[in-house]
Formats: sequence, structure tokens, C-alpha cells
Amino acid sequence: MRITATATATVIAIFCTLLPSCDGSSSAAKLSEPISFKLPVKGMHCEGCESAICDKVGKVAGVTACKASHVSEEIEVIAPAEQKAAITAAIKRLGYKVE
Repeated sequence: MRITATATATVIAIFCTLLPSCDGSSSAAKLSEPISFKLPVKGMHCEGCESAICDKVGKVAGVTACKASHVSEEIEVIAPAEQKAAITAAIKRLGYKVE
């Protein structure tokens, strides 16, 4: 079965009529200005762990920077403060412990 671009656009248009914030209007929640904060993360063993964490954290809305250190067992993130819970959840989904 092949789905055309027209069919995809139609489905998106239908969903946008059902979701009030889909159109990008000002009713969508705005994120606050990014701040710098550190989170202690246990379970990192190498640069690969650091990279995996920053890749995942970088996908959280509003994150502008991430630096992880397996030596100091912490990450430093620049993101809106209200995104700390989402960042913590993303790290935990990878199997690391955030204290």
C-alpha cells in the first residue's frame, strides 16, 4: 500500500482541527528563557555514555546545549527550567540514575 502526499496532508489537516495548539497559534505554551543547570547522573562509564545522554537530552524541547562527564558523574544543560523533569525522564529511559 502506498500513501500519497495528498493523503498524508489530509490526515494532518484533520488532526489539526482536533488539536487547538496544532496550528502554532499563541495558545500553545511558550517555554521560558534557557538557564544553565547541572544534574548528577550515575551509571556513565565512558564517552559513549556521555554521547548517548547528550543525544537524548538534545531532543527535549528547549535544550540548547548539553555537556556530560562520566568522570564527574554529572551533566550540564542549558534549557528552560520547566524542562528539568523531561530531561530527567529522558536520561532515566536510557537506564541511568539521576539523583
